[in-house]
Amino acid sequence: MDNEAFNSIIAEYEKQRAKEKYERDERVTEVYKKFPEIREIDRKIAKIGGETLRAILSDPDNKNPKDEMKNKFKILSKKRSEILKENNIPEDFDKIRYKCSKCEDTGYIENEGRCSCFKQKMINYLYKQSNMSDLLEKQNFSTFRLDFYSNDPVKGHSKTPYENMQNIKKYCESFASEFDKRRKSLVFYGDTGLGKTFMSSCIAKYLMDNGKTVLYIRAAKLFRMFDDEKFGRLTNGMDDVYNSDLLIIDDLGTEAEYRNNNAYLLELVNERIITEKKMIINTNLNFEMLEKRYSKRFSSRLLENFNMLYFYGEDIRRQKLFGKK
Repeated sequence: MDNEAFNSIIAEYEKQRAKEKYERDERVTEVYKKFPEIREIDRKIAKIGGETLRAILSDPDNKNPKDEMKNKFKILSKKRSEILKENNIPEDFDKIRYKCSKCEDTGYIENEGRCSCFKQKMINYLYKQSNMSDLLEKQNFSTFRLDFYSNDPVKGHSKTPYENMQNIKKYCESFASEFDKRRKSLVFYGDTGLGKTFMSSCIAKYLMDNGKTVLYIRAAKLFRMFDDEKFGRLTNGMDDVYNSDLLIIDDLGTEAEYRNNNAYLLELVNERIITEKKMIINTNLNFEMLEKRYSKRFSSRLLENFNMLYFYGEDIRRQKLFGKK
């Protein structure tokens, strides 16, 4: 991730925390104004806390003062809770309400490193760079339309395009909802304009809404990134490619052919298989064409670790162009 993205995310966290602190202060001011007795109770509780600490420091073995203060604290706390309940005031009105309770909107968890919300913000930045953010709002399971697929028989296929896509949609919904249980990744293949990228977005949207990190990247850009990393033009830019919960590679096979592409692709697939990180590969190439373009080692990985779903029917873009809305 470049410095611009990193600094932007850190600034976003700082802005979020400032907003949350301001909202907390506003709530406290309003409650204290309407119910001065709560403010007085909170003042006494804070005073007891200070007195208890001093008592412990001055005489650690003397339990009597501490027990006495503990009883006072219980009485005050009970009275406070009763007043809050009677007036429908949330118990946490005086607490900062963090968007992410794990890292308290800092992006980091002590002894663990970056929080998952920080990782997702990084992924979201890459989505924006790839112009996918808007697509995710429009392309999800609820907006996927089966009526673009004909129910007329197609020569060479046992199912109509409609029946085929009905099965694919059902399978992909299951893949998304049972994501952590699934071992195999997916290959969507077939001609252009049949919904491969759309279906990938549906899965991505579902997973992101459920806290998973997802990275979408076009094949041509992916291979450029590998080259940039190899020649030192890219630093720390490949982490998300290897570590995101789901990696979507779009348009595999449309990139320019270079000698290193097969090695790059094989390395990436192997690494994600080893770390049990799933992928979706979108391509216009069938299995034989993929094997010929890349290698038998790559096609072997597909056979063993991917389920291949075939998209067929009439180009949806053409349907929209010629009048079907």
